[in-house]
Amino acid sequence: MTASTMLFIRHGQTDYNAQRRLQGSLPVPLNAAGQTQAQSLAAYLMDSGIDAIYASPMTRALQTAQILAERLGTMPVQDARLVETAFGCFEGLTVAEAAARFPQEQRRWQSGFLTYRVPGGESRLDVQRRMRAAWDDMLRANVASTVAVVSHGSAIAILLGSLFAKLPETSLRNTSITTLKRHGDTWEIAGYGETPHL
Repeated sequence: MTASTMLFIRHGQTDYNAQRRLQGSLPVPLNAAGQTQAQSLAAYLMDSGIDAIYASPMTRALQTAQILAERLGTMPVQDARLVETAFGCFEGLTVAEAAARFPQEQRRWQSGFLTYRVPGGESRLDVQRRMRAAWDDMLRANVASTVAVVSHGSAIAILLGSLFAKLPETSLRNTSITTLKRHGDTWEIAGYGETPHL
């Protein structure tokens, strides 16, 4: 059976999220609020018919996926291509701090250039390529009808931006669910950044 529903889930809250710091590739764990969010997410999705869970191996995403998987009686499949955008020299900083310390680099990143890499980081194109490769492999696996993917806000947004011409303006909150539904050979966004469990 091929996948017909994909649930893209952003990980639970971390202290860096609460402080509005760029985490990128840093191994930041869930905080107490994030643990509670993940538990609420798992309870909400318990009867949603999820057949497989894929997860970024980064601490915050994997912890979120493990809480969901435990409720469902399964194990998440870790895929390193689902990790967050590496923000290089911006990591650990707030946006304001990054702009103060690296003004030129911050301006170039904010301009949205697809191929611009923050020093020590990835470009949006780098992220798009690995996320699309993971997406294609998950679809080709043909192991489930409903698949949950626990990843990160920037990485998910970049993937969705490559799949759809226009996205809603809603930001992807911690443990938000974006639901994609398959209709023949095409996909549609059935729900974007939703948090009914919070």
